[in-house]
Amino acid sequence: MKLKLFLFAAAAMTTAIPSLTFAATTTGTINATLTLTAGCLVNGQSATTGVNFGTLDFGSSAATFETLNATLVGSAGNGIFVRCTVDQPFNVQVTSSNAAPGTVYGTVSAAPRYLLLGTDNTQGIAYTLYSDAAFSTAIANNTDITPSGTTDPTLGTNFAIYGRVVGGGFNPVIPAGTYTDTINVAVNY
Repeated sequence: MKLKLFLFAAAAMTTAIPSLTFAATTTGTINATLTLTAGCLVNGQSATTGVNFGTLDFGSSAATFETLNATLVGSAGNGIFVRCTVDQPFNVQVTSSNAAPGTVYGTVSAAPRYLLLGTDNTQGIAYTLYSDAAFSTAIANNTDITPSGTTDPTLGTNFAIYGRVVGGGFNPVIPAGTYTDTINVAVNY
């Protein structure tokens, strides 16, 4: 009985409270926008500058060497991985590296690079970058690197990079020390 009395009182109060009446209504719209531009992930990262593409490490060897090989190893594995928005064309290029020093050891190829001696940058070791493990396709500056044919479903297209030093000639006059080069890379899209 108390429940019926409560419901009756609640119904009576709602009819006793006057409803608000509005004189007019204005309607309109809100425009929401979003512009997405083409984008690429490089080695799984979205950064566009200062990207560390990895290391091409020829290791440690006696200065009396003949041939040394290296493979680019990055944070995502061997080579550079690129995955762009659907139908977005892109390329990967090496844009520059050290200039030739005054004294060069090793064989200078048609697309040479130079590792410079840390204690004397007038001396260096010639080497070449390749896009294949057979060392047959040299990478020249500002030319597209050929994809390796390996595509990762998450990371995208792989661009393998290999390095080779040839012609050390077991030369005992090559100075011992650490030789370095900074290879600049661009992913254009």
